[in-house]
Amino acid sequence: MSYQFIDESATILKVIVDGDELLFKKVYCSTAVDGDYFILNTHEYESSIYRQEFKLLYTDCTSPSVASAIALQTAVDAIINNYAGTSTGGGILHGTASGTDTYAVSITGVTSYADGDAYLVRFTNGNTTGCTLNVNSLGAKALYRNNDGALIGGDIVDGGEILTVYNSTTDAFQCIGTAPNTLLAYVTNADSVTITKGQAVYAFGGTGDRLRVKLASNTTDATSAQTIGVVQSTSIAANQKGLIIMQGQLDNLSILPTSTWADGDPIYLGATAGSFTKIKPSAPNHLVYVGYVLTASPGSAGRMYVRPQNGYELDELHDVQATAPNNNDTLYFDSSVSQWKTASIATITGNASASNTGVLSSTDWSTFNGKVTSPWAYRLSGRFYTPSTNALAIGSTPNVANSIRYSPVIIERDITITQLGISVVTIAGTGNTARVGIYSNNASTNQPSSRLVDSGTITLDGSTGQRIVTGLSVTLTKGLYWFAYFSNASTGTVASIANLNLPDVIGTTGTLNNGLITGYSQSLTYTTLPASASSLGNIFSGANSYCIYYYY
Repeated sequence: MSYQFIDESATILKVIVDGDELLFKKVYCSTAVDGDYFILNTHEYESSIYRQEFKLLYTDCTSPSVASAIALQTAVDAIINNYAGTSTGGGILHGTASGTDTYAVSITGVTSYADGDAYLVRFTNGNTTGCTLNVNSLGAKALYRNNDGALIGGDIVDGGEILTVYNSTTDAFQCIGTAPNTLLAYVTNADSVTITKGQAVYAFGGTGDRLRVKLASNTTDATSAQTIGVVQSTSIAANQKGLIIMQGQLDNLSILPTSTWADGDPIYLGATAGSFTKIKPSAPNHLVYVGYVLTASPGSAGRMYVRPQNGYELDELHDVQATAPNNNDTLYFDSSVSQWKTASIATITGNASASNTGVLSSTDWSTFNGKVTSPWAYRLSGRFYTPSTNALAIGSTPNVANSIRYSPVIIERDITITQLGISVVTIAGTGNTARVGIYSNNASTNQPSSRLVDSGTITLDGSTGQRIVTGLSVTLTKGLYWFAYFSNASTGTVASIANLNLPDVIGTTGTLNNGLITGYSQSLTYTTLPASASSLGNIFSGANSYCIYYYY
């Protein structure tokens, strides 16, 4: 690089650097060192970025003294380095930064930070979180997005080049050229109210080269289906312009208090205009997923990741054809076109008289006329019932010591049994007792399986009459169960029902004239009812079953 000095005038000194001319003002000082000397200040080259002040000692630009020449050369070298950096082509100051997240870079000629100083930095490694840059060990300064907020992980990629501009107000570097980690849009607020940072908005048309938005809510399809992002600007007044974020991290939020939100919570569009909820909306409200909570904060340090995803109406699904459904239509699958469609029950069944209310009429299903439904349809709660569906007669059956008798019971409605009882017809010996219980069904064998309740001891001596156990809470869903009777008495009788009144759920694979199997027995020394039924023997239809009453 070559340079020369020319006295342009009494007030201007021209410095020519490789053909480029730099003009400086001369300012005389009152003290002479090695003759007169000048302060050359206010570099008047076209860019104010390079405006500097230098003190140069000399008596004559054309033939300076040795001391003045050395001082002049040193100063001009500084000018040249500041003007051209390390490049011989006159480019912007630049360097390559080392480290990860805490970056350091060496740039020739930089001795301090000044507002507006710009450096082109190539980063060897990408960042993983908020980060800093230290130029020539002058001090680490935070790196900020040029538009808003500190850099986040992924804003710098390996080998990426970013223009960093020092901002003395924030004491940080503003970065231009970060990775596309965030998707923003410059919009016009079409709402009648000011919209603020952290509020959800939906697209409401366009104006010129900008999208128009309004506050979104999940109460209607019109205000939710086109939810497009979240306000990033501090506020945007009605009919004014600002930024929204459509994808990426949004920082410094005061709408995610830890009293309501936790890190990782999903964020859904709320019912109030612009609001959020972590409760997944259901009909009639519309489901719009807005993003995730990254950091919940009781103050203004909340963070969320924005990525709106609108839920679909049924008629918006690609395999559903339901553009104009009528009242009481139902959904059916048409295999000829592999689509779901809507139609009335009459249309689907091909029966013009079919009721589309879902209730079968007598004209449609005449075979159902006059049929009596199960007695369970008429049973009222707050009463005792027997295991039989008809209970044609109540008789009595002798006690059998040390033998559990299991009888099948079909429960046709979900109920909670709170009492069980028996009726003593003839008293047994002094001190004799019994137990009753309920067992689940083994569906593969149709045999009693696991004990659900043991009533505890019931006295069989003393006097005849009912014995009721209260304080139970046995919840049974509709299905097949087994009632169990277990006694240590060999005398006395208990009310019973004929096995022919019990449901035929077992059948037989043996000789038919032996009668069908209607229950099971299990030999066991009298004690509490076992947790599981085992070693079962058959009880045939000729016998009676102990009548165990149940109350719900």
